[in-house]
Amino acid sequence: MNKYKYSDLLQYKEKVKILFSSLGVNYSSECRINKYFQYLQLIDSNRSLNKEEFDKIIKKDKVKFYYCQYYVLEICRIIDSIDNNFDKNILKEKLTDITKGSYLLSEENENNTIARDTTFELSLFAFFKKKGFEPSIYDTNPDLKLKTDNFIYNIECKRPVSNNSLEKNIKKAFKQLNKKNKKNIIPTIALSLEHILLGNELILHSRDEHSALEFLDKLLLNFSLNNKKMLSKICGNTPCLVLYYLSCLSGFSNKDLPMANATYIVGNVFNFQKDLSEKIYSDLSRLGTSEK
Repeated sequence: MNKYKYSDLLQYKEKVKILFSSLGVNYSSECRINKYFQYLQLIDSNRSLNKEEFDKIIKKDKVKFYYCQYYVLEICRIIDSIDNNFDKNILKEKLTDITKGSYLLSEENENNTIARDTTFELSLFAFFKKKGFEPSIYDTNPDLKLKTDNFIYNIECKRPVSNNSLEKNIKKAFKQLNKKNKKNIIPTIALSLEHILLGNELILHSRDEHSALEFLDKLLLNFSLNNKKMLSKICGNTPCLVLYYLSCLSGFSNKDLPMANATYIVGNVFNFQKDLSEKIYSDLSRLGTSEK
Protein backbone atom coordinates (compact mmCIF):
# COMPACT_ATOMS: atom_id res chain seq x y z
CA MET A 1 0.00 0.00 0.00
CA ASN A 2 1.43 3.36 -1.06
CA LYS A 3 0.92 6.43 1.08
CA TYR A 4 1.20 9.87 -0.46
CA LYS A 5 1.32 13.59 0.24
CA TYR A 6 -0.84 16.04 -1.65
CA SER A 7 2.11 18.36 -2.14
CA ASP A 8 4.06 15.58 -3.88
CA LEU A 9 1.19 14.86 -6.26
CA LEU A 10 0.75 18.54 -7.08
CA GLN A 11 4.32 18.69 -8.37
CA TYR A 12 3.09 16.70 -11.36
CA LYS A 13 0.64 19.41 -12.44
CA GLU A 14 3.29 21.33 -14.37
CA LYS A 15 4.77 18.12 -15.79
CA VAL A 16 1.37 17.13 -17.15
CA LYS A 17 0.79 20.59 -18.61
CA ILE A 18 4.17 20.59 -20.37
CA LEU A 19 3.69 17.07 -21.78
CA PHE A 20 0.15 17.73 -23.00
CA SER A 21 1.15 21.05 -24.56
CA SER A 22 4.15 19.51 -26.34
CA LEU A 23 1.84 16.98 -28.00
CA GLY A 24 -0.96 19.43 -28.76
CA VAL A 25 -3.36 17.81 -26.28
CA ASN A 26 -6.00 20.00 -24.66
CA TYR A 27 -5.15 21.06 -21.09
CA SER A 28 -7.51 24.00 -20.57
CA SER A 29 -9.23 24.72 -17.27
CA GLU A 30 -12.16 22.60 -18.48
CA CYS A 31 -9.97 19.57 -19.20
CA ARG A 32 -10.99 16.64 -16.95
CA ILE A 33 -7.41 16.00 -15.81
CA ASN A 34 -6.86 19.69 -15.05
CA LYS A 35 -10.01 19.74 -12.92
CA TYR A 36 -8.69 16.88 -10.76
CA PHE A 37 -5.54 18.87 -10.04
CA GLN A 38 -7.65 21.95 -9.24
CA TYR A 39 -9.62 20.04 -6.60
CA LEU A 40 -6.44 18.53 -5.17
CA GLN A 41 -4.96 22.02 -4.92
CA LEU A 42 -8.02 23.07 -2.89
CA ILE A 43 -7.46 20.24 -0.44
CA ASP A 44 -3.80 21.09 0.02
CA SER A 45 -4.31 24.85 0.33
CA ASN A 46 -6.92 24.38 3.06
CA ARG A 47 -5.03 21.85 5.18
CA SER A 48 -3.92 24.61 7.56
CA LEU A 49 -7.50 25.41 8.56
CA ASN A 50 -8.89 24.07 11.79
CA LYS A 51 -10.65 20.71 11.54
CA GLU A 52 -14.18 22.14 11.66
CA GLU A 53 -13.57 24.61 8.83
CA PHE A 54 -11.68 22.06 6.76
CA ASP A 55 -14.42 19.44 7.15
CA LYS A 56 -17.02 22.00 6.08
CA ILE A 57 -15.16 22.64 2.81
CA ILE A 58 -14.64 18.94 2.08
CA LYS A 59 -18.24 17.96 2.79
CA LYS A 60 -19.52 20.42 0.17
CA ASP A 61 -17.94 18.32 -2.60
CA LYS A 62 -16.68 15.21 -0.83
CA VAL A 63 -17.05 12.86 -3.80
CA LYS A 64 -15.20 15.22 -6.14
CA PHE A 65 -12.38 15.60 -3.60
CA TYR A 66 -12.10 11.82 -3.38
CA TYR A 67 -12.05 11.41 -7.15
CA CYS A 68 -9.38 14.05 -7.65
CA GLN A 69 -6.99 12.01 -5.51
CA TYR A 70 -7.69 8.76 -7.32
CA TYR A 71 -7.22 10.12 -10.82
CA VAL A 72 -4.29 12.39 -10.01
CA LEU A 73 -2.52 9.32 -8.61
CA GLU A 74 -3.29 7.45 -11.83
CA ILE A 75 -1.97 10.22 -14.07
CA CYS A 76 1.18 10.59 -11.92
CA ARG A 77 2.00 6.91 -12.36
CA ILE A 78 1.32 7.15 -16.07
CA ILE A 79 3.62 10.17 -16.43
CA ASP A 80 6.40 8.31 -14.58
CA SER A 81 6.13 5.39 -17.00
CA ILE A 82 6.51 7.42 -20.20
CA ASP A 83 9.95 7.48 -21.80
CA ASN A 84 11.47 8.27 -25.19
CA ASN A 85 10.57 4.81 -26.51
CA PHE A 86 6.85 5.61 -26.33
CA ASP A 87 5.46 6.23 -29.84
CA LYS A 88 4.51 9.93 -29.89
CA ASN A 89 1.47 9.49 -32.15
CA ILE A 90 0.02 6.73 -29.97
CA LEU A 91 0.82 8.74 -26.83
CA LYS A 92 -1.01 11.79 -28.19
CA GLU A 93 -4.01 9.65 -29.07
CA LYS A 94 -4.12 8.02 -25.64
CA LEU A 95 -3.68 11.27 -23.69
CA THR A 96 -6.35 12.93 -25.81
CA ASP A 97 -8.70 10.07 -24.94
CA ILE A 98 -8.17 10.36 -21.17
CA THR A 99 -9.14 14.06 -21.19
CA LYS A 100 -12.64 13.12 -22.35
CA GLY A 101 -15.50 11.70 -20.35
CA SER A 102 -17.13 12.66 -17.08
CA TYR A 103 -15.51 13.91 -13.88
CA LEU A 104 -17.38 11.37 -11.71
CA LEU A 105 -17.61 7.66 -12.40
CA SER A 106 -21.32 7.78 -11.56
CA GLU A 107 -21.81 10.16 -14.52
CA GLU A 108 -20.21 7.75 -16.98
CA ASN A 109 -22.45 6.03 -19.53
CA GLU A 110 -21.89 3.62 -22.42
CA ASN A 111 -21.19 6.52 -24.79
CA ASN A 112 -18.32 8.10 -22.83
CA THR A 113 -16.25 5.23 -21.42
CA ILE A 114 -13.20 5.89 -23.60
CA ALA A 115 -11.47 8.14 -21.03
CA ARG A 116 -11.46 5.54 -18.27
CA ASP A 117 -10.97 2.62 -20.67
CA THR A 118 -7.79 4.28 -21.93
CA THR A 119 -6.72 5.25 -18.41
CA PHE A 120 -6.89 1.56 -17.48
CA GLU A 121 -4.67 0.62 -20.45
CA LEU A 122 -2.12 3.28 -19.50
CA SER A 123 -2.30 2.42 -15.79
CA LEU A 124 -1.67 -1.25 -16.52
CA PHE A 125 1.24 -0.24 -18.77
CA ALA A 126 2.64 1.86 -15.89
CA PHE A 127 2.13 -1.01 -13.42
CA PHE A 128 4.10 -3.44 -15.60
CA LYS A 129 6.83 -0.85 -16.21
CA LYS A 130 7.28 -0.24 -12.51
CA LYS A 131 7.66 -3.99 -11.95
CA GLY A 132 10.61 -4.04 -14.35
CA PHE A 133 8.87 -5.51 -17.40
CA GLU A 134 8.95 -4.21 -20.99
CA PRO A 135 5.36 -3.39 -21.95
CA SER A 136 4.28 -1.85 -25.25
CA ILE A 137 0.95 -0.12 -25.93
CA TYR A 138 -0.93 -0.08 -29.22
CA ASP A 139 -3.79 1.72 -30.95
CA THR A 140 -5.15 -1.59 -32.31
CA ASN A 141 -5.56 -5.10 -30.89
CA PRO A 142 -3.96 -6.16 -28.66
CA ASP A 143 -4.10 -3.17 -26.32
CA LEU A 144 -0.79 -4.13 -24.70
CA LYS A 145 2.12 -6.48 -25.21
CA LEU A 146 4.30 -7.60 -22.34
CA LYS A 147 7.71 -9.17 -22.93
CA THR A 148 9.31 -11.38 -20.28
CA ASP A 149 12.21 -13.84 -20.38
CA ASN A 150 9.63 -16.57 -20.99
CA PHE A 151 6.92 -15.23 -23.29
CA ILE A 152 5.20 -12.37 -25.04
CA TYR A 153 1.77 -11.67 -23.56
CA ASN A 154 -0.89 -10.23 -25.86
CA ILE A 155 -3.24 -8.35 -23.54
CA GLU A 156 -6.79 -7.18 -24.15
CA CYS A 157 -8.03 -4.71 -21.51
CA LYS A 158 -11.70 -4.57 -20.48
CA ARG A 159 -13.65 -2.55 -17.89
CA PRO A 160 -16.94 -4.33 -17.17
CA VAL A 161 -19.33 -1.92 -15.46
CA SER A 162 -21.26 -4.63 -13.62
CA ASN A 163 -21.41 -8.37 -13.03
CA ASN A 164 -24.04 -8.52 -15.77
CA SER A 165 -21.54 -7.23 -18.35
CA LEU A 166 -18.60 -9.30 -17.11
CA GLU A 167 -19.21 -12.35 -19.28
CA LYS A 168 -19.87 -10.20 -22.36
CA ASN A 169 -16.55 -8.36 -21.93
CA ILE A 170 -14.60 -11.58 -21.42
CA LYS A 171 -16.13 -13.19 -24.52
CA LYS A 172 -15.27 -10.11 -26.61
CA ALA A 173 -11.65 -10.06 -25.39
CA PHE A 174 -11.32 -13.83 -25.90
CA LYS A 175 -12.52 -13.51 -29.50
CA GLN A 176 -10.13 -10.63 -30.20
CA LEU A 177 -7.16 -12.53 -28.78
CA ASN A 178 -7.80 -15.74 -30.69
CA LYS A 179 -7.52 -13.90 -33.99
CA LYS A 180 -3.80 -13.44 -33.33
CA ASN A 181 -2.86 -16.57 -31.40
CA LYS A 182 0.72 -17.60 -32.25
CA LYS A 183 3.46 -19.79 -30.80
CA ASN A 184 5.03 -18.44 -27.58
CA ILE A 185 2.30 -15.80 -27.40
CA ILE A 186 0.18 -15.94 -24.25
CA PRO A 187 -3.38 -14.65 -24.87
CA THR A 188 -4.24 -12.54 -21.83
CA ILE A 189 -7.42 -10.81 -20.70
CA ALA A 190 -6.96 -7.99 -18.18
CA LEU A 191 -10.11 -6.97 -16.31
CA SER A 192 -10.43 -3.77 -14.30
CA LEU A 193 -12.76 -4.56 -11.39
CA GLU A 194 -13.09 -1.20 -9.59
CA HIS A 195 -16.59 -0.63 -10.93
CA ILE A 196 -17.81 -4.12 -10.00
CA LEU A 197 -16.19 -4.54 -6.60
CA LEU A 198 -16.15 -1.00 -5.21
CA GLY A 199 -19.06 0.69 -6.98
CA ASN A 200 -18.85 4.39 -7.79
CA GLU A 201 -16.64 5.44 -4.88
CA LEU A 202 -13.35 3.66 -5.69
CA ILE A 203 -12.58 3.95 -1.98
CA LEU A 204 -12.09 1.25 0.61
CA HIS A 205 -12.87 2.33 4.16
CA SER A 206 -11.15 0.27 6.85
CA ARG A 207 -9.75 0.43 10.36
CA ASP A 208 -6.09 0.43 9.39
CA GLU A 209 -3.62 -0.48 6.66
CA HIS A 210 -3.37 -4.15 7.64
CA SER A 211 -7.13 -4.75 7.54
CA ALA A 212 -7.37 -2.90 4.20
CA LEU A 213 -4.71 -5.09 2.56
CA GLU A 214 -6.19 -8.26 4.01
CA PHE A 215 -9.65 -7.36 2.74
CA LEU A 216 -8.44 -6.51 -0.79
CA ASP A 217 -6.46 -9.73 -1.05
CA LYS A 218 -9.48 -11.84 -0.08
CA LEU A 219 -11.81 -9.80 -2.26
CA LEU A 220 -9.85 -10.45 -5.45
CA LEU A 221 -9.09 -14.09 -4.67
CA ASN A 222 -12.74 -14.84 -3.93
CA PHE A 223 -13.84 -13.06 -7.10
CA SER A 224 -11.41 -15.07 -9.22
CA LEU A 225 -12.57 -18.34 -7.65
CA ASN A 226 -16.27 -17.49 -7.99
CA ASN A 227 -15.87 -16.78 -11.70
CA LYS A 228 -13.58 -19.67 -12.54
CA LYS A 229 -16.42 -21.89 -13.76
CA MET A 230 -17.73 -19.20 -16.10
CA LEU A 231 -14.24 -18.58 -17.48
CA SER A 232 -13.61 -22.28 -18.01
CA LYS A 233 -16.82 -22.46 -20.05
CA ILE A 234 -15.75 -19.51 -22.24
CA CYS A 235 -12.18 -20.75 -22.75
CA GLY A 236 -13.10 -24.36 -23.40
CA ASN A 237 -9.83 -26.11 -24.24
CA THR A 238 -8.15 -22.92 -25.49
CA PRO A 239 -5.21 -21.64 -23.39
CA CYS A 240 -5.78 -18.23 -21.80
CA LEU A 241 -4.52 -16.11 -18.90
CA VAL A 242 -6.97 -13.84 -17.08
CA LEU A 243 -5.72 -10.98 -14.91
CA TYR A 244 -8.02 -9.27 -12.40
CA TYR A 245 -6.90 -5.72 -11.66
CA LEU A 246 -8.06 -3.58 -8.74
CA SER A 247 -6.78 -0.14 -7.79
CA CYS A 248 -8.39 1.96 -5.08
CA LEU A 249 -7.90 4.62 -2.44
CA SER A 250 -7.83 3.49 1.18
CA GLY A 251 -9.29 5.57 3.98
CA PHE A 252 -8.59 4.70 7.60
CA SER A 253 -10.78 5.37 10.62
CA ASN A 254 -8.24 7.80 12.11
CA LYS A 255 -8.05 9.95 8.94
CA ASP A 256 -10.49 12.47 7.46
CA LEU A 257 -9.47 11.77 3.87
CA PRO A 258 -7.93 8.73 2.17
CA MET A 259 -4.17 9.15 1.83
CA ALA A 260 -3.13 5.70 0.69
CA ASN A 261 -3.51 3.70 -2.50
CA ALA A 262 -3.39 -0.02 -3.23
CA THR A 263 -3.14 -1.90 -6.55
CA TYR A 264 -3.68 -5.64 -6.78
CA ILE A 265 -3.54 -8.17 -9.61
CA VAL A 266 -4.70 -11.79 -9.37
CA GLY A 267 -4.21 -14.29 -12.20
CA ASN A 268 -6.16 -17.33 -13.44
CA VAL A 269 -4.26 -19.68 -15.79
CA PHE A 270 -6.34 -21.89 -18.11
CA ASN A 271 -5.43 -24.88 -20.31
CA PHE A 272 -1.67 -24.48 -20.63
CA GLN A 273 0.69 -27.44 -20.49
CA LYS A 274 2.36 -27.93 -17.13
CA ASP A 275 5.76 -26.55 -18.16
CA LEU A 276 4.17 -23.46 -19.72
CA SER A 277 1.93 -22.90 -16.69
CA GLU A 278 4.95 -22.99 -14.39
CA LYS A 279 6.68 -20.31 -16.47
CA ILE A 280 3.54 -18.16 -16.44
CA TYR A 281 3.32 -18.50 -12.66
CA SER A 282 6.95 -17.43 -12.47
CA ASP A 283 6.13 -14.27 -14.43
CA LEU A 284 3.07 -13.60 -12.28
CA SER A 285 5.12 -13.86 -9.10
CA ARG A 286 7.17 -10.88 -10.31
CA LEU A 287 3.96 -8.85 -10.35
CA GLY A 288 3.31 -9.69 -6.73
CA THR A 289 0.09 -11.45 -7.74
CA SER A 290 -1.82 -14.27 -6.16
CA GLU A 291 -2.48 -17.17 -8.53
CA LYS A 292 -5.30 -19.68 -8.39
